[in-house]
Amino acid sequence: MLSIDRELASGIRLLVLDVDGVLTTSHLVLGRDGEEIKFFSVKDGIAIKFAQHAGIEVAFLSARSSTIVERRAEMLGVTRVHQGIHAKLKRVGEMTAELGIALENVAYVGDDIVDIEPLEAVGYGVAVADSCSDVLARVTNVADANGGSGAIREVVETILKARGDWDAVVADYIAKA
Repeated sequence: MLSIDRELASGIRLLVLDVDGVLTTSHLVLGRDGEEIKFFSVKDGIAIKFAQHAGIEVAFLSARSSTIVERRAEMLGVTRVHQGIHAKLKRVGEMTAELGIALENVAYVGDDIVDIEPLEAVGYGVAVADSCSDVLARVTNVADANGGSGAIREVVETILKARGDWDAVVADYIAKA
């Protein structure tokens, strides 16, 4: 089970999410015409909406590029979508500069080697349960859920509950839906 102290949770202003293996399962299905099919969790989707409703900026950051990621971001109202990025810590630094926040005010969720630098540099780095062994060996916070199977919901819920905001955010979100 994840944990975060109230002070750190209260400072989180940006949630950066790797895509393949974090927002999606680690499976990639190619259709007959080469179209990619990815599996996203609806539990993660509503959690992203809760995070946004609580005033946390959400960004997708992927080493790969895919039109389906753009579509999912659009569905969730995520406007910070960075694809084809291998120097992930550099891009996280650029986002924090744009937002005027420190790295300690960032939560980052990743699963593979290209995520290690940002996972170690931010205030709250979380690996999904089925992350590669190199990530699991270097990260303290590991979600119980696998990528694409509710790990983002777990992260957002942990942050908002530590802040003491969970019930109010959910109630307000539902009231305004």
